[in-house]
Parts: sequence; structure tokens; C-alpha cells
Amino acid sequence: MALVTINGQAVTPNPSDCKVGHFWLTKAGRAASGLMLMERIAKKRTVTLSWDAIREDRLRAILDLLDSRTFHTVTYPDPQGDNGQATITAYVGDIQMDRYHTRNGYRWWIDVEIPLIER
Repeated sequence: MALVTINGQAVTPNPSDCKVGHFWLTKAGRAASGLMLMERIAKKRTVTLSWDAIREDRLRAILDLLDSRTFHTVTYPDPQGDNGQATITAYVGDIQMDRYHTRNGYRWWIDVEIPLIER
């Protein structure tokens, strides 16, 4: 079973790790007295998919999917979601990947990270 789907398509292979972050968008400032004032605007999530090693053809398929549009529907495991899953509309952050090596005729990329940030 797929750990994550993007635009209804299973991400394969499953990532080695799927980090979920929650953060608040705020409007903050200080009153004349020095007291911090803060208004919560929205709670957003980040989902960072990572692979210790992934074959180049599979990575290319994922990158092509992400290049197909600006915003994506992402379903991922989340302890606060319905049945342990949540769905967000997200854009892609800065993708990182390390050098590749060739094994058994396939090129492999290592330490690949793809951050997906809620819109």
C-alpha cells in the first residue's frame, strides 16, 4: 500500500521517511508596553518525503509528476487526520539530492528530500 499519494497517484517506491511538520502562520508585534501581541492566521503543514536511495527512473517519474502543475493534492499519514491520514493542497519546496552511483546497470540517487508545503 502506498504511504503517500500525489494527485491521486501512489508515490513509488514508498519513501524511506515521511516527516510531517505543523506550523502556525501568525501576525505578531509588540504593544507600546513591550507586551507581545500575536494573532493566529492559520495552521499549515509540511510533508517532507525522503529516500535513502532511489533509482533514477523512479525519481524522474516523481519529479515529472511534481513538475506537471504548481499545486498538488497530497495524502499522507498524519496522527490528527481522519483514520490517521490527511490531505492537503501543497506546492513543492527546494528539492535536495546527493550524488548518484551506478549499480546493476541502474543509476541511483541518494539522500533525496522533497518538501511539500501546504498552500
